[in-house]
Amino acid sequence: MTASQPLGTITDTEAEGADWKPELATAPLYLQVAHHLEARIRTGEFPVGTLLPTENELAAALGVSRQTVRQAIATMRTGGRLSAKKGVGTRVEAGPDISRRHFIAHSRSELFEVAAETEFVISLKEEVSAQGKLAVELGCRPGRRFFHIGGVRYTAARQRAFSWNEVYVDARFAAAVRDVDVAKTAIFHLIEEYTGEKIHEIQQDIKPVSLTAEIAEQIGCQAGDLALQVTRRYYGSGRRLIEYAFQILPADRFTYTTTLRAGN
Repeated sequence: MTASQPLGTITDTEAEGADWKPELATAPLYLQVAHHLEARIRTGEFPVGTLLPTENELAAALGVSRQTVRQAIATMRTGGRLSAKKGVGTRVEAGPDISRRHFIAHSRSELFEVAAETEFVISLKEEVSAQGKLAVELGCRPGRRFFHIGGVRYTAARQRAFSWNEVYVDARFAAAVRDVDVAKTAIFHLIEEYTGEKIHEIQQDIKPVSLTAEIAEQIGCQAGDLALQVTRRYYGSGRRLIEYAFQILPADRFTYTTTLRAGN
C-alpha cells in the first residue's frame, strides 16, 4: 500500500498552479475542488501512484463539505485521473491527455467541467441581425438581433488549440459577455448570472463537417480535414432561445465516450 501524500497547509496564496482560481468562482464548488486537485497533481504535489489525503482531511483543509470533496473525486475518477479501492484509498492515476478528452458533454454539469478546464479566447465580437440562412439556423424571426462572439478554445495551459467556437447571444443579454476576452466558465452561466434566469433546456446536435480554410488556419489544421460540429441551443422559460453556440472539433483531437450501465 502506498502512503498518502501529506496535505500541508492550504492558503489563498499557494504556489501558482495549485491555488483557488478566481475565474472559476462561478463554477459549481465540486468542480472548483476537482480543478484544484488536478492542479496539485500536475505540479507534482500529489504524484501519480500515490494516495490522496482522506476525504475528511481534504474537506477540512479546503473549507468545504465532505460531500463536495466526494463529488469532486467522483468526477476525477470518471475522467480516469483517480481510482479508488475500499480499504486502500484514492490513488492518483496518469489519466488521459486533456487535449484528447471528450468534449461532447452528456450533461449540464459536464459543460461546466469542460469550461473550467479550458480557455475560450475570444477574437471576434460583433452585433448581428439574423437574416436568411442564419435566421433559419437559429430558428428565429428575421431581424432578431444577437451579439456574436468567436474564437479558439484551448486547454487551460494553452498548449494546443482543439476547437473553434462561435456563440450567438440574445442582444438583450450582450452585456453579460461584451467585456469578456477569455472565458473560463460556461458562456451560458455568465448569462444566467447576468439575468438571474436559469437555462431550462439545452438541445445538442452533432454532425460531421469538413474544415474550411479559415477555421483550419485558426486551429492549426488543413482545409478539408474531417471534424465534428457540436451545436447547442440554450432555451429559457417558454422555450425562448437565449444562446446558440457551435464548436468545431478536428477529428484527431477528441474522443467521444459513452458509458452504459445496467438498470436496476
